[in-house]
Amino acid sequence: MSIRMSTTPSKRFDEKTNDMRRRPTVKPSGDPNHIYITRKTNVESQTKTAEELLNNAFDEVFIHGMGASVNKALVFAMEVERKFGGSVKSDIQTSTVQCTDDIVSLLDLDQSETRHRSVSAVHVHLYRASS
Repeated sequence: MSIRMSTTPSKRFDEKTNDMRRRPTVKPSGDPNHIYITRKTNVESQTKTAEELLNNAFDEVFIHGMGASVNKALVFAMEVERKFGGSVKSDIQTSTVQCTDDIVSLLDLDQSETRHRSVSAVHVHLYRASS
């Protein structure tokens, strides 16, 4: 049985009669030297974390951002690189991440539909430059 959610004329789901619940995306790594930037990330505290990782524990740090946070992740990475005055270099890669949303009818909570969407992502590899 297929459930059809009500949509607006532009084929978007109708926010008046449906609720979208975004599923968490799969993170490439859970290692402590991987930093994930979101809209809610406090960049100042994460900059200190990245500096501590590069100074003490790791020779490399990976920074990830997707969707609305791509620009914030790039600015964050460049700020960390700038603070190390040339002793840290970066490689930047872009990708597309597949995300899944559950759309639940507000009129009948037993009705739901799954929607898949593609989101742009950025992955920055910061590493110690060779002397």
